[in-house]
Amino acid sequence: MKKLLMLSGVDQMCQIVEQAKKKGIYTIVTDYLPDSPAKKIADESLMFSIDDVDGIVEYCRKNNVDGVMNYCIDPGQKPYQQICARLGLPCVGTEEQFKIMTNKDVFKDTCVQYNLDVPKSYRLTDLNNKDEVEKIEFPVIVKPVDSRASKGITLCKSKEELPRAVEEAFKYSKQRKLVVEQYIQAPEICAKYVLCDGEAYLTSMADVYTAYFGPADRVYIWTQIYPSKHYELFAKETDGKIRDMLKGIGIKNGVVSFTGFVDGKRFRFFDPSFRMGGAQDWRIVHAISGIDISDLLTNFAITGRMGEKSEIAAIDKQFVKKSSALLYFLVNLGTIGSITGVEEALKLDGVIGHHAPHRVGDVVSKRGTVDHVALRFLLVCESKEKLKETVRRVQSVVRIVDVNGNDMLLPNFDVELI
Repeated sequence: MKKLLMLSGVDQMCQIVEQAKKKGIYTIVTDYLPDSPAKKIADESLMFSIDDVDGIVEYCRKNNVDGVMNYCIDPGQKPYQQICARLGLPCVGTEEQFKIMTNKDVFKDTCVQYNLDVPKSYRLTDLNNKDEVEKIEFPVIVKPVDSRASKGITLCKSKEELPRAVEEAFKYSKQRKLVVEQYIQAPEICAKYVLCDGEAYLTSMADVYTAYFGPADRVYIWTQIYPSKHYELFAKETDGKIRDMLKGIGIKNGVVSFTGFVDGKRFRFFDPSFRMGGAQDWRIVHAISGIDISDLLTNFAITGRMGEKSEIAAIDKQFVKKSSALLYFLVNLGTIGSITGVEEALKLDGVIGHHAPHRVGDVVSKRGTVDHVALRFLLVCESKEKLKETVRRVQSVVRIVDVNGNDMLLPNFDVELI
């Protein structure tokens, strides 16, 4: 029996563990949490943190592990590559490729090399460097070069606000480096690709909507709608450039994403990843195309091959055939007392699944990050109007209150934006 070690046991991993077990694979899940959901259903669970490369490598050698995979966890991207390199196991990328797809500065420089647009950036190495500070045109976004999930990001409207923004960014940067870039108020999109034997296929392109506490006080992603309203422009002007970049930097297998703004007829990219999305968007792709991206990565971890290219190629641009959504339910700060309506929502036509990053008793304490996400529902419908109807019906039944009985839900996603 082949042994597969998976990095992280978050709720999103449960379905992947179950699928691997059905394929006859011995599943091992590791992270530093004793009660991670996926650990409860895996064949074996470990207490190594996903960035404990030495510990995981030693375990894998002693226990003859056949494959390691980081499916959808952002902090797992680099450790995954390091673990596989030391063990000589299949890995979807090299150290340099992961550097490009996880470091925002390197990513933006690489985009420019391949004629992809990016937001204007400013050099800031020292707050006492007046020349650097005076060149900055406010407002700007200050963020860590190596962080995710909206951690450490600050909208900075003047140079007086820079010290606080820099301090916040450094809290979440292991490299102690930050990015200062122009603040763009424009539609946001995210395009995702799966690669097999050097060929890239567009699996999805979503309009990404963001929720705010106030006019510029970002909460987190509000909802993602597929296909993007800007898809045709993207397909004509930008899709080919991204495929050229992926081929140019030599990525042959795996999953990548490009997040950016639609600035007129330009797509300005600012955030990459070399993994599946934690919101389980691969389940939407599977429902439409019949191809399960998580299963392709499981295949790769064990065999070094994603699968048959001729079959995987059928995934390209299939998502445009349906109207779909990742529908988020965001909550305010506090302790969750009850979550109701989930089972009722799952019975609705067009709702293909959900996952719950939070459970009753969880404390939501981190403002402006992924911590606000209590639920995500996955919707796949035949038309835009049907999608609107389904969103409304799901929103009408879901309720989340705190331990004192107060409504915790932030305002629902505006259906008219679809």
